[in-house]
Amino acid sequence: MHFKYPELLYALFLLVIPLLVHLFQLRKFRKEKFTNVKFLRKASLQTRKSSQVKKWLILCTRLLLLAAIIFAFAQPFFPSDSNRAAVERETVIYLDNSYSMQARGSNGILLRRGVQELLEYLPVDATFSFFTNDAEFKNVTAENLRNDLQQLTYSPNQLSWEAVQIKAGNYFSDNPGASKNLITISDFQKKRDSEVLTSGKGIYTRIVQMEPENITNITIDTAFIAARTLDESTLTVGLKATGNPSAEIPVSLYNNDHLLAKKTVSLKEDLSAETTFKVTSENLPGGRISINDSGLNFDNQLFFSINKNDPVKVVVITNSDDSFLRRIFREPDFNLKSFSENRVDFNALTSANLIVLNEPEEISSPLAGTLRSLLQEDIYLALIPSEGADLTTYNAFFREVGLPAFEQKSDQEKLITMISYAHPLYQSVFDEEVHNFQYPKVQSSYSLTGNVIPVLSYENGEAFLFQKGNIFVFTGALNTENSNFQMAPLIVPTFFNIGNLALEASQLYYISGNSAKVDLNVSLGRDEILKVHSSDYSFIPRQQNFQRKVELYFDEAPEEAGHYSVVKDTSEISVLSFNIDRTESNMDYIDITSSEGITVSNSVSEVFREIDTENDTEALWKWFVIFGLLLLLTEMLILKFFK
Repeated sequence: MHFKYPELLYALFLLVIPLLVHLFQLRKFRKEKFTNVKFLRKASLQTRKSSQVKKWLILCTRLLLLAAIIFAFAQPFFPSDSNRAAVERETVIYLDNSYSMQARGSNGILLRRGVQELLEYLPVDATFSFFTNDAEFKNVTAENLRNDLQQLTYSPNQLSWEAVQIKAGNYFSDNPGASKNLITISDFQKKRDSEVLTSGKGIYTRIVQMEPENITNITIDTAFIAARTLDESTLTVGLKATGNPSAEIPVSLYNNDHLLAKKTVSLKEDLSAETTFKVTSENLPGGRISINDSGLNFDNQLFFSINKNDPVKVVVITNSDDSFLRRIFREPDFNLKSFSENRVDFNALTSANLIVLNEPEEISSPLAGTLRSLLQEDIYLALIPSEGADLTTYNAFFREVGLPAFEQKSDQEKLITMISYAHPLYQSVFDEEVHNFQYPKVQSSYSLTGNVIPVLSYENGEAFLFQKGNIFVFTGALNTENSNFQMAPLIVPTFFNIGNLALEASQLYYISGNSAKVDLNVSLGRDEILKVHSSDYSFIPRQQNFQRKVELYFDEAPEEAGHYSVVKDTSEISVLSFNIDRTESNMDYIDITSSEGITVSNSVSEVFREIDTENDTEALWKWFVIFGLLLLLTEMLILKFFK
């Protein structure tokens, strides 16, 4: 026999006290004299014998009663054959509330069914820890958790199996003798191929897989602007499907609740489809694409917004032909002003988002000071060196802004052969890495004194273009006599995307739960802030105020899809659209039969029955309580009927 609280057994020593009181009679007897004691002596002997038996019986029942109470509080148990009964039981429950749990099972929507089973079968007197993808509750009871469970909503962030185990491990104690049970309730959507569930060390993991009845689902997977003119844009919509969907799908385009267009799309053999809509290029703040599908609900709509974006203000300080820059930085996306090296309008610099130094002979002290100040205000700078650059002034400016210095010019011809495809300038330009394009070249270039991470590099690995903070630096002149880079296809995405980074216009839509940054061309007073709200939700995002713009940062909020207005006081500045990540639309699930060291149950009720069965041996304290009550009743009967 084992005890949950063995230290309470020390109380058994207290049983010596009533035993000593009984053995050592401290009470003194008073003598009385009688003339005839024959009858009295006989009565006295009979009373003393019956009294001694009664006292011994009462003593035994009371000692046994006290012992039973002590044993009951010590909570004795017998270890089970599998050695899984432990001194202490710890339970952690994870309920997946991701959007894939919107699927309908045999007993209703998966998430709602999971909540209902927890409310119905959670032990009333048990203490446990509970967490979801976006909430956590430590050491609570079923009653404490009831309201939170009933109000549980979907979260755009789904925890991976590894994250669930790590998070659950933080709730368990360091007690090696405790019985640690992790209960996970999820549809176990497959995130990657060959995914196998494993159990953590010393943790008895039990999973309940909530299975949908039907895996047929049609998803509005993506939308993007494929082409744009001054008057209209071509909106391309991509669809995907799983299971056995209908061959033709009606797709509707709305501006808020106003129907703009409707088309019927046919699925291809790979269960994908595309269609296009013509939309206004100027302003469509409440765009919504909609389909009718009985699968998951959240991916039947895709919200988007086309805002009238302010042009990026570009100032070029040039000592060479800048016609290639004028061709790239065109209206309506850009507003370009160009000044010669000797006629710089410093007032124009203070309102610019991007400044391009196009082969200046030198970087004068006034210009360097102005640029250094503007860089602190989050402007972007692109520098193209001159073949005859004054390296003294160049390197003095480089030191002030933390750039590696230029060394002496090399007149050796170099090919530009390597592209950093993961860099923001090119990550959306190429569908795949290109290895056989016609390499641009330079006739002369400058080497660097320090190490940098190249955006574009020569065949020897040295940088042709690198970025540090808000500064982009070329190491060779781009005029047509020194390089053919102006004729290369790379010239357009390079400078166009540098301009877009300088003032990040709002995207067509954002993914809820993913980090995003939005630049708004608005000025705020010292105590002013921007707020974001929908029809029923409002919040203040993290933001940073600069002289020419405000940067908004979105991390976890908002969690629901829809249109959100950005307002200054009561004036609407812009409209942003958010959608749920379409990876939640995947109706492919993990094969839990291949799980290692994990108990699979069919329902939440079955899980708790299994746990109770394994821990039934810990209920011996109840028998000692019953035994104590019987002893108490026995003592009362002895006192009443034993003469």
